Amino acid sequence: MADTYDVFDTPSDRTVVVALDHGLNMGALDGFEDPESTLRAVLAGDPDGVLVGPHFARRFASLLDDAGVEVMLTADAALFSTRPGQQTGDDVWTPAFSVPFLREFDPSGIKVALAFGRDDRRVFERNVAHVCELAEQLHGTGIPLVVEPVMWGRHVPDDRATDPDLVANGARLAWEYGADVLKVPYTGAVETFEPIVDAAPVPVTILGGPSSGDPEGLLHTAADAVDVGARGLVVGRSIWQTPEPERVVRALNAVVHDGAAPDDAWSAARTA
Repeated sequence: MADTYDVFDTPSDRTVVVALDHGLNMGALDGFEDPESTLRAVLAGDPDGVLVGPHFARRFASLLDDAGVEVMLTADAALFSTRPGQQTGDDVWTPAFSVPFLREFDPSGIKVALAFGRDDRRVFERNVAHVCELAEQLHGTGIPLVVEPVMWGRHVPDDRATDPDLVANGARLAWEYGADVLKVPYTGAVETFEPIVDAAPVPVTILGGPSSGDPEGLLHTAADAVDVGARGLVVGRSIWQTPEPERVVRALNAVVHDGAAPDDAWSAARTA
């Protein structure tokens, strides 16, 4: 069933999706103050898809239609403060959009976070319940549920956000709750990431997280991930918080779809 999902309907059976749903959680963050210009820069690189909020998809429907990209939608709001654009470490998470409303956009997937390490156990319980509810509501619709198991709470130190044991357990919980596709942190090494991919009965993609400021490093990470079976990536800030989003997307296409060496892909994308 996984191979029939539109987002993977490419010659390589892999995908390059640019995440642009950050306004739901972070407001007008750096590099995304002007949503239309950021979207245009990303689309110029010809990604396979974008991940956005439903109202973003509605506001920029003509641009997305003209680009012919697959559109995945985010179903929840995962914030860290009640002050707009701030991150104070608070546990703020809620379902945001109903499945009937999201389905009006004919999405290629619906994404929800599964955030571990939070202080407020009730928030975590609601998060788990919502993932399970979404899985039930989407079952049989042909729309995959994309679950993003992440270590965002204060009970998981930042230096363990990509810990292989935590990522492996988070991935297992996510598909046991109903994920059709996983969007997981890369563990930093093929030796620790490959067993996670091999153990998952659903496609695995890698997420980006905060911008590394190193687009060439992202290309090497993408190459390592797909070499051990990942089906692509869903990455945002490490693409559009760079001076050349179009170039980064084009280079990722070469790495993910064509198996190009990262350095060659980066050089070739300059002249594309």
